[in-house]
Amino acid sequence: MKRNTLLWATALCSCMPAIPSFANDVPVLPEVVSEGEAPEASRLILNFEDEVNIPARDGGDLLKSLPGVSGSRMGSHGVDPFIRGQKQTQINIIDDGVTVIGGCPNRMDPPSAFLSLEGNDELIVEKGYSSVEHGAGGCGGTVMTRRNAPTFEEGRTTKFSAGGGYDSNGDARDVYVKGSFSFENGGYVRANIEKKMSRSYEDGNGKDVRSGFKNHGGRFDVGFNPTDETSMTFGVQIDDTSDALFAGAGMDAPESTLMALRSKVDQKVDFGVFNQLTASAYVSQVEHTMDNYSLRDRALAMGMLTESDTQVLGAKLSLEGTGLLAGVDMKIASQDALRYMGAQTNIYAAGNEHAYMWPGVRTDQFGLFGEKEYQLAETSKVKVGLRYDYIGVDAGKAETISSRTNRSASDVYQMYYGKRWDNKSEHNFGGLVRFDQDITKDWGLNLSLSRVVRTADATERTMAGDHATASLRWVGNPDIDPEQHHQIELGTVVQKETWDMSGSVFYNKVSDYILRDKARGQDGVLLSDNATIYRNVDATLMGAEFASHLDVNENIGFGFNAAYTYGENDEDNRALAQIAPLEIGASTEYTTADWMAGLQMRAAAKQTRADIEAGNNSGQDSGETGGYAVFDIYGKIWAFEPFDVALGVTNVFDKTYANHLNRASSFDNEVSQVNEPGRSFFIRVNADF
Repeated sequence: MKRNTLLWATALCSCMPAIPSFANDVPVLPEVVSEGEAPEASRLILNFEDEVNIPARDGGDLLKSLPGVSGSRMGSHGVDPFIRGQKQTQINIIDDGVTVIGGCPNRMDPPSAFLSLEGNDELIVEKGYSSVEHGAGGCGGTVMTRRNAPTFEEGRTTKFSAGGGYDSNGDARDVYVKGSFSFENGGYVRANIEKKMSRSYEDGNGKDVRSGFKNHGGRFDVGFNPTDETSMTFGVQIDDTSDALFAGAGMDAPESTLMALRSKVDQKVDFGVFNQLTASAYVSQVEHTMDNYSLRDRALAMGMLTESDTQVLGAKLSLEGTGLLAGVDMKIASQDALRYMGAQTNIYAAGNEHAYMWPGVRTDQFGLFGEKEYQLAETSKVKVGLRYDYIGVDAGKAETISSRTNRSASDVYQMYYGKRWDNKSEHNFGGLVRFDQDITKDWGLNLSLSRVVRTADATERTMAGDHATASLRWVGNPDIDPEQHHQIELGTVVQKETWDMSGSVFYNKVSDYILRDKARGQDGVLLSDNATIYRNVDATLMGAEFASHLDVNENIGFGFNAAYTYGENDEDNRALAQIAPLEIGASTEYTTADWMAGLQMRAAAKQTRADIEAGNNSGQDSGETGGYAVFDIYGKIWAFEPFDVALGVTNVFDKTYANHLNRASSFDNEVSQVNEPGRSFFIRVNADF
């Protein structure tokens, strides 16, 4: 689908001068220190090669292992990250400059699932709102990856590495090969390919959790320097996941494929106060298929299948100077999803078109942004940022009649909200002010105020999941207002020679929070039939984060972190759904020149603030969840050059548990939620040449 658009985008990119592989769901407590920066609880920087000790199955699986980041699981692939009680399009996810929109309306393939663990060098997580340059929205935070230009030992022009691993729970296996080559003029070629596969894993009770998948992909990048003041990079990325099973959904995903193209140019300039120009362009496209019969046994002849296609075309131009940033960006997103219902043997037959779930939606975003940092005194500074975004939304198939329901998307909107589709436009303004004060040479405070406007995504605004059974309908609100987040955050950082500590507290008052809810005749909702709908409410999010690290001596270190978020639906005086409880992590490591060993704990308190009031809930929380504490043992050996070996045991005591955010179980009626993996033994081998 839309291959011609990809070819056109390739031409656009050309004209514009323009990790270790992991395998199971366990947290890593990385050292969150970037060279030249003090650590902050609200900002994490993870080096894939040096700081990942335990496997993860995809980018979302890795993210949920980080301090202050939670996740929602409905299988082993496609874990959806949460930050400070915010999720999905409240978090900007940028994969080395590329924005990806998953193809599944039910988020079997969230953007985090496409983050390349072998094809990137760094993972940066900024919790809360810290900059206006990362695109529209991002009220909950921004996740970014970086793929850096390769470096080479003196006298060498090539680097090559290969490796793989095995995880016993789910019989998960992966292999990868990557390499780079440099040219005399400073240019380079860098490439990697990877392949993973897993069967369904077992929880702590030994029960199979429907979660297998197959995945392969890779990246190819070329960089060169036409002049001493110019550098350019061009790249292509492919990621294909097939036969993905989901215990938390009524369907599985036989196929989900990403293709992305990216280009970037950095140019030194002399434009008054600006000395650096950066321009980039990209296109990403995801084709996704899900059904309820091809990967599971069904006695019924009636089948259901959804095909979807998403595409994002984006570009960014920015100018930088000393303490100054200004730029423009754009993002044009197209989303189309059609559900079929009929005989499994002839699902595409005429008359089986059941629902235009994303009815040919196109969202145009054009933004202007600027930031300026002022040095107030030797020990204090302030950063001011402003951002404007124009949003335009069109749904070209909103009036197309479904042959099975004899209704269009507009007809369904009319039923629930009294509104038919009409093209939408918004003018959104936001910004931030951050003040930093050094109290002493190793103790600092920071205070930030921000306003962030997040527009509704295609699902919240245009979803038209019609169904004969009212409670199974899923209907977006074409008249929904954008969220307006007004946040204040106070943070502190202490950095001593042998220990460091950081913490933050935040308060977020949200006007027009977009709430996924059940239709009960609320204000602006015409029916009371328990269909899934969207409406605006006022809401409050607040919480705190803490992280610390202590080096006892040159061999022994300890780490600790904690995060808590409180969410309230102020309109209805009830808890916001899908808010993680207090989460705690702790670790200790012993390191020598040849090997290291570590023990870590990940724990969560019981979550009693669930949105489960009878007759007045959103249906997003499956219930209250119990607390847990899970332990992992891991180690690495570097002594066998050019090989290094990582091995360990996750969930050592085979604990049966589920994170509060995990999806309700759709496949196994004996459990309420999708459980996390039980005990697993893993080993990984890597060789560098």
